[in-house]
Amino acid sequence: MASNKLATGNASSRVVVGLGNAERQYLRTRHNVGARAVTEAISRMGLRPTPGLVPVPLSRSGFVLPAGFMNDSGQLVLKAVERWRPTAEGLLIVHDDLDLPLGEVRTREGGGHGGHNGLRDIVTRLGSGAFRRLRIGIGRPPGSMDAADYVLATFPPEEREAIDHAVEQAVESAFEAKSALTMRRIQRGPPL
Repeated sequence: MASNKLATGNASSRVVVGLGNAERQYLRTRHNVGARAVTEAISRMGLRPTPGLVPVPLSRSGFVLPAGFMNDSGQLVLKAVERWRPTAEGLLIVHDDLDLPLGEVRTREGGGHGGHNGLRDIVTRLGSGAFRRLRIGIGRPPGSMDAADYVLATFPPEEREAIDHAVEQAVESAFEAKSALTMRRIQRGPPL
């Protein structure tokens, strides 16, 4: 495991990461619900949601959106951590969670990867699992359905309302993580 990249950081830096796969066919899948929430948060700030690092003007902070596959998420997160240098408390990973019921949203401070390959890669590359997580419940696969097939499937119509509500809750939480930066940006106005 790498040395802990979050051990010494800037307490005013914030990085919010939305996990998912960048390819178009995965955009509305269960596995991309974290990226979906962060994309919406970026848009509401008046920024352009693009794959990779999305800096927040006039701050030492930013968002991260998928630029490749979920299982390689750690490389881009490491790049963001090296650029903005957040502490463990300043790094928030927004992701899908099979162990939460559909539509439930919970935060967690630190921990392991819980079998989530995107988190596994982040923990390995950062040398620590001490960062904060915002978990969006997608529920367990029905019957004997393979978990990989389940997370890469889109939400059926009967689940969309619950997941839309969960995404809205996650967006609000992402804003709370960025509230000081958002207020500073509103007070100063947009960059010229």
